[in-house]
Amino acid sequence: MQKRTYKFRFYPSKQQEYELYKFLELARFTYNKQLELKINKYKEENINLTQFDLNNNLIKLKEDNPELKNIHSQILQEINKRIKFAFNNFYRKLKTKENPGFPRFKGRNRYDSITYSQSGFKLNKKLYLSKIGEVNIVKHREIKENSKIKTLTIKKTCTNKWFACFSVEEEIHKKQIKQESYIGIDLGLNHFYADSKGNTIDNPKFLRKLENKLVKSSRKHSRKIKGSKNRYKSRLKLAKIHEKLSNQRIDFLHKESRKLVNNYQNIAVENLQIRNMVKNHYLSKSINDASWNKFLQMLSYKVEETGGKIIEINPRNTSQYCICGNKVEKTLAIRIHKCNKCGIEIDRDVMSAILIKNIAFNNTITTVGTTGSNAWENVSVEASMNQEAQVR
Repeated sequence: MQKRTYKFRFYPSKQQEYELYKFLELARFTYNKQLELKINKYKEENINLTQFDLNNNLIKLKEDNPELKNIHSQILQEINKRIKFAFNNFYRKLKTKENPGFPRFKGRNRYDSITYSQSGFKLNKKLYLSKIGEVNIVKHREIKENSKIKTLTIKKTCTNKWFACFSVEEEIHKKQIKQESYIGIDLGLNHFYADSKGNTIDNPKFLRKLENKLVKSSRKHSRKIKGSKNRYKSRLKLAKIHEKLSNQRIDFLHKESRKLVNNYQNIAVENLQIRNMVKNHYLSKSINDASWNKFLQMLSYKVEETGGKIIEINPRNTSQYCICGNKVEKTLAIRIHKCNKCGIEIDRDVMSAILIKNIAFNNTITTVGTTGSNAWENVSVEASMNQEAQVR
């Protein structure tokens, strides 16, 4: 079984949209009240309220605020689950010595989604929502018959578009696709990636292309008076640019990941420490624009459909050696790999991809552990270094 999300856009009427906005505001009010109760209870009595305790408090909260009875009960219970997850993440970051963010109260227009779990909705030709009625929805693809819908999240974007996100549990049917067995890819900034077959995919650099528009729009927005209609229009214009940037990037990543998965069963990549790499202030903007982590996540779940694997290797020195074993030191500015020993002259990213493939798929390498998905395997550091020694 695999969890998936089906995201459909829907178009409520003016009256339905008014009701949805009212639901979001009441959900925000409930979130803040429940969070306030949890914090005060801990400060005053040193009692850490659980999700079950918060659910019990909803009865009193409804008595004090009768308008909450207009919302489906499942929505209010999901709010308490969000508070629980917020504190769990806070405690987890404290343990791992990361920079923790204490759960905050939600300001106006800062609560943009509500969740129906188990009941309160029905999907046919139209989407039925409890307390709202039937709304027009665009189902650009069908949810599989044997799938089980677990939750429905109604989300409003910053550009005032409405989406229905169905969390679905469905069986994986591995596709029979004519594929080659192995390939290695090297992610980069000059090329988005190069593969061991010699192909390179240009980095689209979507942020760089829209950067001037973003700068001009941000400056205009900052000059508007807070609370004015002009500031609202300016915010909407700026949000549309950000939305376009996000949509372009996600579309590109989906297409490239699907292309690789459809043609190759086992894909070797470098185990990049992206969180550390973005600390380099000269490259952080370009790395974030490339969205390597999102791309690898897409490869991970898509490759499961074909029964293949993604194999991670130690990235150390994959750009500093030739296939013949000769060490060819290069700075980032040098884009062509030239070997004095064997005379090969090739794009440095393609050479790295070839080395990545050789290290990952050599028969002497044993794989250990997983990274949270059946599609991923880790190649041990010792095995990677042994292979490098063999290449040398």
